[in-house]
Amino acid sequence: MQWFGFLGGLMVAFGFVPQIVKALRTRSTGDLSIFMLMTIFTGGLFYTAYALWAGDPVFITINLLATANTLVLLILKVRYSK
Repeated sequence: MQWFGFLGGLMVAFGFVPQIVKALRTRSTGDLSIFMLMTIFTGGLFYTAYALWAGDPVFITINLLATANTLVLLILKVRYSK
């Protein structure tokens, strides 16, 4: 069952990658909500802090990846906003 958790975590961690690629290609993020991105990023920071406290390396890695991808998309949103 740990593999299910690991694979699910990877899917969540990399869920924003297609959107990041699209934003980079089109240089457009107008349809993305900055409030949604800020909320997910802040939640990711809290969840990563909890993962660090729990001390589970897989949990830490997945949360760091997910939070980093959200940060990239948030930066692109600010950079490409009109």
